Amino acid sequence: MPKNKEKIENLKTATAATLKAMARAKHTDVSFSANERLERPTHADEVKTTLPLPSQHMDEKDLALIRGASDAKALRLKHHHKDLHLSNTPLDLTAKAAFDALEQARCEAIGANEMPGVLHNLGEVLNDKCARLGYQRLQSREDSNIGDALHAITRLNLTGEATPENAKTLIKKWQPWLDEKIGAETLESLKANIHDQEAYATLSRQMLVELGLLAPSDNTDDNQLNANADESGDGESEDQETDDSTESGEQNDTQARGEALDSTEDNEAHGDGDAEKMDDIGQEDFDGESDADQGGEAQQRRPENYAHDPEGRYHIYTKAFDEIIAAEDLADPEELTRLRALLDKQLQNVQGVVSKLANRLQRKLMAQQQRSWQFDLEEGVLDAAKLTRIITGANVPRAFKSEKETDFRDTVVSILIDNSGSMRGRPIAIAALCADILSRTLERCGVKVEILGFTTRTWKGGKSRDLWIEQGRSPFPGRLNDLRHIIYKSADTPLRRSRKNLGLMLKEGILKENIDGEALVWAHNRLARRQEQRKILMVISDGAPVDDSTLSVNPANVLETDLRNVIAWVENVKQVELTAIGIGHDVTRYYSRAMTISDADELANALVSRLERLFDV
Repeated sequence: MPKNKEKIENLKTATAATLKAMARAKHTDVSFSANERLERPTHADEVKTTLPLPSQHMDEKDLALIRGASDAKALRLKHHHKDLHLSNTPLDLTAKAAFDALEQARCEAIGANEMPGVLHNLGEVLNDKCARLGYQRLQSREDSNIGDALHAITRLNLTGEATPENAKTLIKKWQPWLDEKIGAETLESLKANIHDQEAYATLSRQMLVELGLLAPSDNTDDNQLNANADESGDGESEDQETDDSTESGEQNDTQARGEALDSTEDNEAHGDGDAEKMDDIGQEDFDGESDADQGGEAQQRRPENYAHDPEGRYHIYTKAFDEIIAAEDLADPEELTRLRALLDKQLQNVQGVVSKLANRLQRKLMAQQQRSWQFDLEEGVLDAAKLTRIITGANVPRAFKSEKETDFRDTVVSILIDNSGSMRGRPIAIAALCADILSRTLERCGVKVEILGFTTRTWKGGKSRDLWIEQGRSPFPGRLNDLRHIIYKSADTPLRRSRKNLGLMLKEGILKENIDGEALVWAHNRLARRQEQRKILMVISDGAPVDDSTLSVNPANVLETDLRNVIAWVENVKQVELTAIGIGHDVTRYYSRAMTISDADELANALVSRLERLFDV
């Protein structure tokens, strides 16, 4: 065994043994994976935990990072009671992320206060995480994650350690806001109860109420509902990865209320101006949409008889704060270059696999572009079959042939990617890479490709919700968040000019909530206006629609029902061929042509398979 490899194996053995000893969990199975991330470690459980794979060229800093990741998981195993935590965890995704961050800070602080070495290692991890997420260049508080901020500020307060260099800007942006909302007394109360998880959890929930992340009426014991959310939830919390379907557990909390609302009076929205009549978003998309690619006549108006209230309409409180924006307008060129490099670095080990699959698709598509021949022409390419007759002097007036082009190239493909918080991490990175490589492959075959993303501008409603509150909180207001639809690559733009844009999906603060129905209308209408004869729309998602602000004041199934109705409309209009891929989420219950994969690593094969089927003749 090479000497360097032997050192790595010894390090892995020693790290695993240290984790088990610190956690007092000798039966825990410790493994190492290149997919495990240092900047946002997943939580350990009592049976198995995974640590980042050590680099072949470790230095002292890398060593401290591996040890810090191990220490964080060991401390959570030792000091964290899973059932007690679950019984107090809020169902709201943002509140859940913040609550979990506070608990992680408690576990880490206990070990850091007892062991100086652990304090050093955890400090290195925090410093490295802030550097990886770009927090040292943070321009505004809204561009960062509240879970990350609460974790850092709370742990620093609990331990009294110096603020890591790369975390200073994050702390500077958030500390004044926290001081205004909760004051220093709340953090001191947490410190006094650091060894009492139940009391700490109660104080944490009260803190979330004061921060406006949790309604006072929700500050109760939700044992069964939280258990359901943990087992069948829909998405990743704002701070870290959780099960694939958190939202379905969250919606259980409001299902009874939603069913009651379905049978009540008309939920006509009472926004400003014509806000209450915005249910036909499909006609004009949003303000600012470019018409450069408009062409054919399309049935772009969303039917009036779709949705959820007694009047049968899908309501949008206001579109005033929605935006359709090019990816390059959300980050400066230097940041896009850095994010693209980070994307390539994270996915070095899967690029080869994706490229092989893309080449397989290209070979199949090129094979299908075999041209037919027209014979007996007066000009063109000489027909070899008639060459003998020409040489012997026979009168051959039509001895030429020519190739007949197929209609294969007259196709456009749109890839619509869910940019919600639950896609954060490996799923969104692999989706970006697959879109990149498949776009390049299809362009070689003469097929135009556009890459789109959909999310919201803020968490928990943004300016739309603020306007609704100012105007008196009318009942059943409809969609109550600010949409953000992102154009990573338009169909008429070569990939070489848009390649950097895909790195934007790794930018912290971009991925928020997902309102799938309206995104599907937008993507469909972009395609429907184009001149190509064949139009294909591929949706990549990992969960059902989720928007806390909308679901909290409307029927619980409002977004999911709209998605079903939009899909039915798209499939009935038949201007666009619609297919979908669900990552850990069963999308076959929505789309007639769809497939579900269990892990993001299967996405490349799934995309190629779907395209092969669509292009199969």
